Amino acid sequence: MEETRQVQGTWDLSTFKFRIEGMGINSMLKEMKEAKLIGNRCHQCGTVYLPANFYCRKCHIAIHEPAEISDHGEVMSYTIGYADVRGNPLDEPRVSLMVKLDGSDTWIMGAGEGMKPEDVHIGMRVKIKWAEQRVGNLQDMESFIPE
Repeated sequence: MEETRQVQGTWDLSTFKFRIEGMGINSMLKEMKEAKLIGNRCHQCGTVYLPANFYCRKCHIAIHEPAEISDHGEVMSYTIGYADVRGNPLDEPRVSLMVKLDGSDTWIMGAGEGMKPEDVHIGMRVKIKWAEQRVGNLQDMESFIPE
């Protein structure tokens, strides 16, 4: 088992520049109309990113090889919410999942549906519940449901 480590001090992030990779998100949303997920694969190390990146974060090279990704995956992390942002109790617990989809090396987040908090666990298999009417936005993925 890996040990959790704390690094004392601060990290100045003001010198870093972050780029929102709109092309990767746009291509992902376009394919979501057809209930498909397309990411990018690095031709050097094979890492697959969803949404598609324009460069590999491991090899630091430009990438543009499309990779089809499954809508089935594995829960890598999760949170169970019992109250809203104001602290008011929810009628039912809210399950939020971080999922590594089959064929991808990155994780995406979404709501869990049809699962009891006590049944959720790391390694649990889930699949995307697609909206019946997909229009090419993030709401096309309604939630994750158990496989």
